[in-house]
Amino acid sequence: MPRDHFFDWRGFKFAAKVLVLCIIAGTLGRYGLMYAAQSRSASGPSLVLIQETRPAPGKSLSLTLSTSTSRHIINTLTIADTVPPTGKFIAADLQSMVLTLYQEGVAIAKYPIRAKGEVRSPYQTSPGFYTVLKKESDHFNSIERIDLPWSIQFSGNYFIHGGPYGNDGAPVASSYAGGGIELSTDDARSVYEFTETGTNIFVYSPIRTTLSSLVLDAIPAPPISATAYMVADVDTGDVFLEQNVEHSFSIASTTRLMTALVANNAIMFDKKIAVAKETFFVGDLLYPLLMKSDNIIAKGLAQTHGTEGFVDWMNVTAKSLDMQSTRFVDAMGTSTENVSNANDLFRLASYLAREKPFILDIANTPSKELIADSGNVRHIENTVIEKGSSISVVSVPVNGVERRAAVIVLNSENYAADAQALTDWFTQSALQGTDIAGTACLTCAIIPPYRKIQL
Repeated sequence: MPRDHFFDWRGFKFAAKVLVLCIIAGTLGRYGLMYAAQSRSASGPSLVLIQETRPAPGKSLSLTLSTSTSRHIINTLTIADTVPPTGKFIAADLQSMVLTLYQEGVAIAKYPIRAKGEVRSPYQTSPGFYTVLKKESDHFNSIERIDLPWSIQFSGNYFIHGGPYGNDGAPVASSYAGGGIELSTDDARSVYEFTETGTNIFVYSPIRTTLSSLVLDAIPAPPISATAYMVADVDTGDVFLEQNVEHSFSIASTTRLMTALVANNAIMFDKKIAVAKETFFVGDLLYPLLMKSDNIIAKGLAQTHGTEGFVDWMNVTAKSLDMQSTRFVDAMGTSTENVSNANDLFRLASYLAREKPFILDIANTPSKELIADSGNVRHIENTVIEKGSSISVVSVPVNGVERRAAVIVLNSENYAADAQALTDWFTQSALQGTDIAGTACLTCAIIPPYRKIQL
C-alpha cells in the first residue's frame, strides 16, 4: 500500500547545505573577514586563527612609537597600546610567550614562542620597538655553527626564527633560542611569509619589581675626590646618595659602555673584524674594548656602520634610555665633547644591569685570552685608568635577596678609589640598616621614601 507521506532525505540534506552556505555568506558580509580553523598535524604549524578587534585608543596611542621611544614609556605600555590602525605589525609577548600578527589593527594569528634569548647572555632579548631589517630562508651562525630556518632579523643579533639545526641536519636542543625568538619551524615560515622588510615589531617584556625600598643605616657619606657621584638602586630607582647629579662632565672611557651596547644591537657577533693585523669575531672584541679601553677596537667597531652612523646610533640609544643630557661625538671616548651627568649614567647602568648584564660582566673580567682567526692567542689584562668617570653595579644580600645599586663617579682624581669608598658605604649601610629595620631605633636609619628615578 503506498504511503501518503514520506520524508525526502535528499532534499533535506541539500537544503541544509544551502542554509550553511547562507550563514557563511552572511557572516562574510557582516565582518568582511573569515578565519578558517586550521588543523595541526605533527609536522604542521601551530597557527591559531582568531578574530580580535583592536582595543579602544588609549593615551599612549597618540605617541610616535619607534626605536627611539623612551624606556620609561616602553616600560608602561601594553601590547594593546602599541598596535597601529593600519599596516602589518608583530607583537612578541615574552611574558606569556606568544607572538601575534596584526593587520589593519586586527590580530589575525597567534603562535607560541618556544624559547627566547638566554638571560645574562649577549643574546638576551630586550623589550622595545624594532623593524624587520632582513629576511633569510636559512641563516647560518658561524660562531655556534648552526642554521636558523626562516630567519627574520630585527636587530644586530636578534632574529625571529624556526627550530635551529646543526651541520648534520639534527635539531638543536629546543631550549636554544640563539639571538632572539624561536618558534616552531612551520610557524616561523608563516611569520616569514607575513612580514616584509620594514614591518614594525614590538617586543613586550614588562619590568616589574616587588622589591620594597631599602632601609639604610645613617652612616655619613665618605670623603671622595669626585665632583659628582650617585649611589642608587637599579631595580627600584631609589637614590641613596648623590651630589651634583645634574652637572654634566666629560665621560672619557665610560663612553665604551655605550659603544659596546650599540655594537651588540647593531653588529652580528659572528661578523669578523680585522684589528692590529689579526681578525676576530665582533663578540670577542668587546673584551679588549671594555677591559683595556682599546681605541683601535672602538674605531673598528664604529666603522662597521660608518663612523658617523654608529655615533648617531649611540645618541639615539641614549635618547631611548632617557639620557637627555648625554651627547656623543665619537665611539672611543677620546673627545672631551662626550658628556653626561650622574642622572643619565644611572639610567644607562640600570638598563645594562637589567637587559645587558654581560657588558658589565665583561668590563669586570680580570683577564681574557682571545683566539684570532689565524689561531693566534692574544692575552689581555684588565687595566684601570685613575682619573675620570666610572659606572659600576654592586650587589649586597639583604634578607636573602640580592639588592643591586649603581655607583656613578664623575670628574674624579681617582675613580677606582672613589667607587670603592661608595661601594663600601652602600654595603655597610644596607647590612646595618637591615639589623635596624623593625626595631625601636628607626631614628638611627635613613627612612624611605627616597628621591626616585623613573625606570
